[in-house]
Parts: sequence; structure tokens; C-alpha cells
Amino acid sequence: MPVYLDNPHDCGPRGPDGQGWNRLSLNAHFDTPTHCGLRPIRFASLFEARTGRQRWGGYERCIGNQLPSQPVADEPGAPVVRCASCPVYQNAHAHPPLPNWPGQHPLLLGRVRDWPRTPGMWIADAAAGRSSVHLHTWQGQDTGAAVDWPDLAVAADIRMTWQFHDQDGDAFWIVRLNAGAEQAVVHTKKYPDHTRHVLYAAGGRRLAGIKCHGACAHGDWHLRHLAADLADLDGAPPTDGHATAPDLPERLPGVQFFSMAPAGGTATITHAASRDFGASTMTVTAEVATTPGVTAVLLAHIARVTAW
Repeated sequence: MPVYLDNPHDCGPRGPDGQGWNRLSLNAHFDTPTHCGLRPIRFASLFEARTGRQRWGGYERCIGNQLPSQPVADEPGAPVVRCASCPVYQNAHAHPPLPNWPGQHPLLLGRVRDWPRTPGMWIADAAAGRSSVHLHTWQGQDTGAAVDWPDLAVAADIRMTWQFHDQDGDAFWIVRLNAGAEQAVVHTKKYPDHTRHVLYAAGGRRLAGIKCHGACAHGDWHLRHLAADLADLDGAPPTDGHATAPDLPERLPGVQFFSMAPAGGTATITHAASRDFGASTMTVTAEVATTPGVTAVLLAHIARVTAW
């Protein structure tokens, strides 16, 4: 994974095509520092940072000049900063959780908010091009918490969907991975016309039954995380045997291929054919208490399936 991103080197006087093209670049009058591939400043570089595709541009400066330098063995007198001794690098390899996660929400909406500009400043403004991600509930309520792009780049307990744009600006879904998924149990049986999954908590308590007609639009690990999320919901099973949260939306904004509908004591999730999965109709009958938390768990499941 590229971490130390050196600044672009100047082209020779004959130009990049060797035909004598000379170009006037405004960059000649501005600082082009080295960048740190663990400190993205926008969604595109966040994707690069989490998938090992970093290139110079779209990142904060390397803080190497603030750290003690060590000489290069084969180049005496040429000091260089070792990334392994950098606190940014060490923090990333510690796989920290995402800070400021509010409550027990399995799913949050991250809204991109630009930093306020400094009055009287133009391109020299340190806030120019910078932003933070404010965390909202899936219903759109601001939790009052925010995270920076580098926090998202190194957090090991989350997945994210693609960014989308709506009337409130740029946003993307952040879904939390459940630490109890390894202990959850999923039993699967295939029938001629459908596939049946039964989800159990670590202690053996049955949590939900799922029927998939067509291709299963999920992996086994998605179901284990769904089971762990359901196990985290408090409360006894409802007396009428139904567990449909009344506020199940038809679609999760910004997420393609999926649509949802409540039907009696079940929730039906329809998936149109995509690059990852074939067309499917998934009927979920949860056996935990009817709460809005069930809706959040189902939406978190969809976000995990569509996350990159």
C-alpha cells in the first residue's frame, strides 16, 4: 500500500511527448509537498486509501519533516523519514474503531460538510477544499458527531457505500461491522424453488427466518452480521408473533438495486440483478420484539451488501 506519496516531478523541456512541448504551470509558484496516503481529504481519495490505490493529490501533507530523520544506508548524508516510526502509520496499523460513533446504531449516514472559509483568504486559505463528515441517523437526524476523512480511512470496524448527491449535498452510508458476527450461527437449506436461512444467536436463540427466491443476494458473512445485529436488540419476542417495524422505507437513498416492503409479520427485500448478485426476493421474518431497531438492522444489512 503506498503511504509516502512524493510530489510530481517536473517534465523535461521537450515535454511529456518528446516533441518539444513546453507548458506553463501555475504549480511552479506553489508548494507541492509530499503527501501521506493515510490522510485523505475527500471521498475519492478515501476509496484509494482503503483499497491501496493512493496517488499524489487528494491527501494531507506528510508530517515527516516534523519527525526525527534517519540517514539512508546507501546514501550517506541523505536523511529520510521512516514511515514505520510515524504516529499516523502506527495508528493505522493498530486498526482503531471509528471515533465518535453515537450509541448503538448499526447504520449511519455520513454527510460531507465543507470547512468554513477564512474571511479575506482565497486559494491560500487552509480550509479550501477541506471537509468533514457529519454523522446522521438513517432517518436523517444529526447526531452532533463528526469524523475526519483519515478516521474513515483507517477504521477497521466499518464499511461504506458509494457517495451520492441529494438536495442536502454529498453523502454516503457507513455501516458498522458487528463483533458478535463470528459467534452467530446461520443454517441454510436449499429447496427446489427457494433457499431457506435460519439465524441464531450465539446461545442458540432463534432470531429470524429468511426465504430467498431466486439467487441469494448476499454472502454468508452478511447473514452472520444480520444475526448479530438482531441479537443486540433488547426485548422479548412480541406476543402476536409479528416483528415488522412500521417505518420500513421503500428504498435506502443512494443505494441501487434494492427495494423493501413490509407485509404482515415479514419484510420483503427485492434485489434487481446487479454485477455482484442475481435477481432475488428475500422475505425476512424476525423473531425479536417489534421496534424501530429492526428496521435499522435490515437497512444495515442492505448497506453491507452494497458496500465496497
